[in-house]
Amino acid sequence: MVRILTVSLLMLSVGEVLLLHWAGLVYADEGFSLLGAAGVLVALGLFNFMALAWARRRLRSGRAGRALGRTWLLGSVAALFAGMLLAGVFVAVGGLVWVSGREEWTRPALAWIGGASVLLGFGSVLWGASVGDRRVRVDRVELPFARLAPGSRGVRIAQVSDLHIGPLLGPERLGNFVERIRETDPDIVVVTGDIFDFDPGYVEQGCRALASLEARHGVYAVLGNHDVYTGADVVADGLARHTDFRLLRDEWELVRVGDAEFSMVGIEDTGQGWTERESETPVLQRLASELPSDLPSVLLAHRPSYFGQAARLGFSVVLSGHTHGGQVALPLAHQYNPSRLISHRTRGVFEAEGSTLYVTRGLGMAGLPLRINCPREIALLQLVPEGA
Repeated sequence: MVRILTVSLLMLSVGEVLLLHWAGLVYADEGFSLLGAAGVLVALGLFNFMALAWARRRLRSGRAGRALGRTWLLGSVAALFAGMLLAGVFVAVGGLVWVSGREEWTRPALAWIGGASVLLGFGSVLWGASVGDRRVRVDRVELPFARLAPGSRGVRIAQVSDLHIGPLLGPERLGNFVERIRETDPDIVVVTGDIFDFDPGYVEQGCRALASLEARHGVYAVLGNHDVYTGADVVADGLARHTDFRLLRDEWELVRVGDAEFSMVGIEDTGQGWTERESETPVLQRLASELPSDLPSVLLAHRPSYFGQAARLGFSVVLSGHTHGGQVALPLAHQYNPSRLISHRTRGVFEAEGSTLYVTRGLGMAGLPLRINCPREIALLQLVPEGA
């Protein structure tokens, strides 16, 4: 966590230095010297470190504080994007001037190409915090399910994850999400962790809003690392009091849906090592030894980092969240997103050793209050016989 924050703040500060250098060259015909740039970088780094701590506190305070914290975070991300684009512009314009020998082109080229880059950087963040924030997509995916009878209609599972109920997701919007999930008409709903986001004060209100979430064969859930930070027992008690969710806390139960019979398994996040790219736990070993050997299984594990161990132990399907799909992704290269810092498997379908993993982009947001090329997701998963 410290390493990721340090790298992010360093990149932000470098981006801000490039923005100021570009503005100086274009509007005053004078940018920073190397020594001057280093001094500004140190000053901005210290400022951003203190501002980040302040903004994170403001996001959990009153409405005015949240607005201020959100504005700083979005502005910082915009500066980071614009700075990265400007780095490419400086290289491109420098190469153009060197090849052509026309130094008089430098300033107009930086003004027009750099200006377009700055507009693109800030405009993409504005889009992601407005239009991108409102987009919710239902993704329909077929997953092979071992030992289902040929010709079986399979099982329809609506998977949601990473709601992060709290300052960034209140009861009214949550109620709209619940209605969208119900409209998918699933056999089962699964919630794969991070239901709440740090503040236990939202638990009762959030659970009451979740109470109308239902499916023909039940709603199953596991807790994620943010639920642990909120208070695992507080969240579990709220769900037990106000919803009909079946919370699986390192346990399993037998499920029958039509002609399909399988084990529904859930492991609870420890709240530790959430940046691990590969994880193992003795809990999975124990659960695998308890399951009926002749039945397929669905494992709910908040983090996709457990997939390697789950595949070796023979779990048929693993459903995870945690990554949010990065919340920001490159066009046509969705796997290249910020969550690659914490996971090899950031969104979509993955297969290994006869097991299948689905990683949802999640319904909520944490940290950065925006989504670019990564809409909120309700995953409607159809488990079908292998080879169907």
